[in-house]
Amino acid sequence: MDDLEQRVRAFVHEQISWLPMDMASDTDVVDDARIYGDDVWELVDDFAEKFEVRVDGFRWYHHTGPEGCNPLWLFIKPWWARKAHVPIRLMDLVESAHRGEWTVRYPTDEEESRR
Repeated sequence: MDDLEQRVRAFVHEQISWLPMDMASDTDVVDDARIYGDDVWELVDDFAEKFEVRVDGFRWYHHTGPEGCNPLWLFIKPWWARKAHVPIRLMDLVESAHRGEWTVRYPTDEEESRR
């Protein structure tokens, strides 16, 4: 385990104290930690700042939904909830820190429309 991986592990543990430093490299730091909404945004934003990672490829809707609940969602599934879940694994964060860019891969057929 290199120094950068140790620093990423320490960062995740600082942000999400119930995830242990010796977590498996395939730990989904969003689902396994049960964080959602703004907490996911803050984690990714803080990670990007601390490790100087460009996150312009980050697609929030593959990791979480917005905080709160709209009663209509009981009857009509919102667009973001129909997207495939993509984990943010510890190993993805380590690779992103090594490369300086967001390396999580997303389904190409589920890209948000950019009109």
